[in-house]
Amino acid sequence: MDLTQLRSFVTVAAEGHVTHAAEKLHLSQPTISSHIRALEQEFGVILFERRARGVSLTRSGKLLLEDAQKVLAASLHLRDHARALSGSVDARLHIGTILDAHHLRLGDVISEMRERYKLIQVELQLAVSGVGIDKVLDGELDAAFVLGDPRDVLLRVLPLEKQHYVVVIPHTWAGQIKTWQDLAERPWALTPPKGRINQMAHEMLSARSLAPASVVIADQESMLRDLVASGVGASFLREDLARDAANSGEMLIWPEGS
Repeated sequence: MDLTQLRSFVTVAAEGHVTHAAEKLHLSQPTISSHIRALEQEFGVILFERRARGVSLTRSGKLLLEDAQKVLAASLHLRDHARALSGSVDARLHIGTILDAHHLRLGDVISEMRERYKLIQVELQLAVSGVGIDKVLDGELDAAFVLGDPRDVLLRVLPLEKQHYVVVIPHTWAGQIKTWQDLAERPWALTPPKGRINQMAHEMLSARSLAPASVVIADQESMLRDLVASGVGASFLREDLARDAANSGEMLIWPEGS
């Protein structure tokens, strides 16, 4: 048994399909299958039931999955702890960012990193939440700030603070938006489909059997604010930004959606 085999086991369990797990781990399907067989032989139990459309965990597989996840998490903790103790990490750290640097306190974060690890080089890359998650899983990013609560078992998630988002509309729409139907029939300014703001808008409207009539895509929250203020469409904004914009007369907060 090794960590690579356990990672394959955990990923197949999450994906429910050997091919999908192979794609996520950038390994071949036969390699993933061989990892599972090796574990089954070593453990003396069957981990998955093969089905026409994929695989599902057996009872033994379900009981062992949590242990496998703990072993993987412990191995990452051990690696990071050892690096921290050395205090001499020489590496380039790639971090995905969202929102604005001041709100994320990026200056403080990077200053603290450089104080602890003198040789660290930090490279920041703008990436909406879903893209940031994909890039961390693919190894393109070492970490990423995201909105929401990623559930992928291969990620370690550190909650920072809760964010409250509200629906905002152009000032020129005052008195015209009375129902969700009215709102859905207007244009929206949203992040790309993998962005959490895009997903929130579609989730909120689909819960009422509605969808945005049209969408203008922007990959930065500051752009969304400008688009709403320019009358392009409705959007979601972080509440503090929305109240600031509403107080300055740039837009209106629609009270029904948050």
